[in-house]
Amino acid sequence: MAVGIAVLLWSMSFGISGEVLKTASPAVLSVGRFAIGLIVLVPLAARRPLFARTVRDPRTILLGLLGVAIYYSLTNIGLEFTTPGTAALSNAALPALTALLGLFILKERLAPRTILGLLLATAGVVIVAGAGLTLDIGVLLCLIGLASYALYTVLLRKGAPGRQPAGAVDPLVLATATAVWGTGIMLPWLVAEMAAGAAAIPSGWGGLGGLLVLGVVITAPTLVLFNYGAERLPAAATGVLTAAIPALGYLFALLLGEPFDAITALGGAVALVGVAIASVTAPSTDSSPAGSGLPPHEDVAAGLSERD
Repeated sequence: MAVGIAVLLWSMSFGISGEVLKTASPAVLSVGRFAIGLIVLVPLAARRPLFARTVRDPRTILLGLLGVAIYYSLTNIGLEFTTPGTAALSNAALPALTALLGLFILKERLAPRTILGLLLATAGVVIVAGAGLTLDIGVLLCLIGLASYALYTVLLRKGAPGRQPAGAVDPLVLATATAVWGTGIMLPWLVAEMAAGAAAIPSGWGGLGGLLVLGVVITAPTLVLFNYGAERLPAAATGVLTAAIPALGYLFALLLGEPFDAITALGGAVALVGVAIASVTAPSTDSSPAGSGLPPHEDVAAGLSERD
């Protein structure tokens, strides 16, 4: 349910980001939405155990780079070259990318039906990327960002079972610490954009209002809910749940006024059929407690030793 709610919010971000980018520059959008999100998250996370320690952990820096800085930067730049609906449909590649990385890194086996579904999903994305018989640079940037996010998802799952107690790192704490580093990594990009005179502040209801909605309603809750669910589900299962993003995102973009494109819609349909086939196959690995990969807090470790 946590991942499902996160996916619903996530799917709305493409259309809203497209509206904000009508008056704002990509770096201002990327840094701005997370800065607003951190205003909500930091006061809540700072009161919980292990926040400062989680921020200092090298793994958190890597998660911030992959799941925030690279993914959101490339997606927002990609939206400068493609439509929000097309960018949303490109997310059909996320289940395949997540499942493949889960296979190689976590050794999560894939059923033949899952493989067939993921191949169809990938084929659909290829159609979307080549809609109109031209190579969509925006989609390519989104796909690179998606590969980064897939690795982020797998690393959330990758932990040290048997070495740390369940729930050693609060999802709110990890999500906030990840966002802190992701935002910090994007700051040089914002500075460079300002130095080049390309920075633009959003204006109007669509720009300022959209940025506020992205930060408070979408970014902050999505980070916490997705981290909570992704740590507790097999990587392939999490990837399949993200399959709703292309359809919901495309529909939302159409509601915001994006013109309908038959070839793009066809590619999205093929991708969704593949995802549906993959979805009916139960994961071959069981859900498990969160594995943050962080060593247990000294107090927790001491308590476990005493009980042993």
